This record gives sequence, structure tokens and C-alpha cells, in this order.
Amino acid sequence: CCTPPSPQWCAVISWLFLACTVATEDSAVVPLDPTLTNVQAEVFNKSCAFSTCHGDGGGSAGLSLVDGVSYVELINVPAEGDAETGVPVGEIRVVAGDADGSYLIKKMEATDDIVGERMPAAAALDESRLSLVRAWVENGALDD
Repeated sequence: CCTPPSPQWCAVISWLFLACTVATEDSAVVPLDPTLTNVQAEVFNKSCAFSTCHGDGGGSAGLSLVDGVSYVELINVPAEGDAETGVPVGEIRVVAGDADGSYLIKKMEATDDIVGERMPAAAALDESRLSLVRAWVENGALDD
């Protein structure tokens, strides 16, 4: 049926595996620049902009987070609710320069003053991606 690989082939495979493992362990995670481009790619596209959440067509709570639309849907826009969840009056989705005052951050961090559940609902963002969004907002939430 099959012949076992030669000792040389096994040595090459072992060396490649070890090299990849060492490179991964020695490599530091470099934080991304807090830009809309990075927030879009690393957070919105991966965790939010789906047809069942905040994708094309307005998404949940009238919020679309698809590429090319998310900025105008977020910055200084009053947060909307629906009949089920509602939103406290006066909440703004993203207040440029004020992460703690931005409803987007409150929803991602599940603060006590949100209505409904933490977002994204499926799984909380890891600390690095949450920090990326928070830094983008704190740095003025610029459209790059």
C-alpha cells in the first residue's frame, strides 16, 4: 500500500514544525494602529457585519457595520432601539474622543446602563480587539 517516509523527509518535516513553533512563540503580538480600517477589518467584518446582525440592509437596531457604511452609521448618530430592546434616551453610537460616552463601547463592554445584551452577542471580543475599538474612539474616531 504505502511506504513510510524516509528519515530525511521526517527530519525536514520536524525542522519545519519546530521553526514555525519557535517563530510563533518568539513573535510578539504587535498592536494594530487604532484606525477605522483596522477596526473594520478586525472587529466589524469578523464579528458584526453579518446579514443576521449588522450587515447590509440596516441590520439590527438600524445599524449597518459593513465596510464603507459603518462610519456614517456610527459617528454622532443617536442609537436606535426596537420594540424589544429599546435604548436609553440620549445615547449616541460613537462620540468621537469619548469611548466611555459611546453606546457602541458600552454594548461591547456590557456596562450596567445598556439595554439588551452585550455585543457581539455570539462571543465577547477579546481584549486586544476591544482595546482597538476603544483607542479608535478615544483618538477621535477618524475616517481614514
